[in-house]
Amino acid sequence: MKVLLFGLLLCLCGGFSLAQPAVSPADLGFSKRSLSIPESCNLERLKRQISETEIGRKLLAETILIPVFIGHVQKNRLVDYAFAPNPRLLFSGNALTGDPSPDIDLDFIRALSIASLDLPMKTEDSLFYARVNSVLFALEYGVKDPQFARDFNSDVLEAQKLLAEGIGLKLMHGELEKTAFDAVLFSSDPYFLYRLSDPVPLISEIRDFIQLYGPDFDGVISRADGRWVVAAGKVYPGIFLEDSKKLIHWGGLKRLSEIPFYQAQDLELFSQQARRSLGVH
Repeated sequence: MKVLLFGLLLCLCGGFSLAQPAVSPADLGFSKRSLSIPESCNLERLKRQISETEIGRKLLAETILIPVFIGHVQKNRLVDYAFAPNPRLLFSGNALTGDPSPDIDLDFIRALSIASLDLPMKTEDSLFYARVNSVLFALEYGVKDPQFARDFNSDVLEAQKLLAEGIGLKLMHGELEKTAFDAVLFSSDPYFLYRLSDPVPLISEIRDFIQLYGPDFDGVISRADGRWVVAAGKVYPGIFLEDSKKLIHWGGLKRLSEIPFYQAQDLELFSQQARRSLGVH
């Protein structure tokens, strides 16, 4: 009877989230656990919710084979993407214990966006891509969910006020508030969303570093415990060398050219749509 009940619960939840690799945390080299049945059901509900949008369906389709676990995530995050050699989506311990919220919707979109690019490391371009997708999701989902729209529009008004007063992002905390702030910036000029995230390199910077000093980097000297490197008399952040090696191991510049980042014309179109949605002229 217990076996039949367990099977019924699996069928009710459905989806790929329960089909996790049969390996232990020690095998993978990180601390994590598989989702419980209630967490798996909540994950399926979250997926159904974000799949009501075009960007949500796209990102779910592109990341369908990436396993999902409960594990350690960054501070103030509910969902994270962990990079190679063991790519996986990680939810915080309490993220899937209650009803979906705007913050977890948007954090999931952010993590899916980064995962969908299949890069071996975090870059400013992938963070920018995730911020754009979060704005697109919020604008589209707001048309379908009146409560989400009310909360989002309220945060948009607050963001406009803060920007007018020259205060900026520092008073915006949750993902919904931050996305509202991003939406206001994006409606003005999409490129405002660059360099608002973690201090990580642009892909163009990594590409230039590889072309100048790679692929062996014999002339690059590590200094200050790797925080900085010196090459041809010039000083670079140490992460340039670290990320360059990851990128070469992953497939190099040729494979990088296949990553589907948004083109300039896409961003201009999205920005115009954002202006119309927010009533900005």
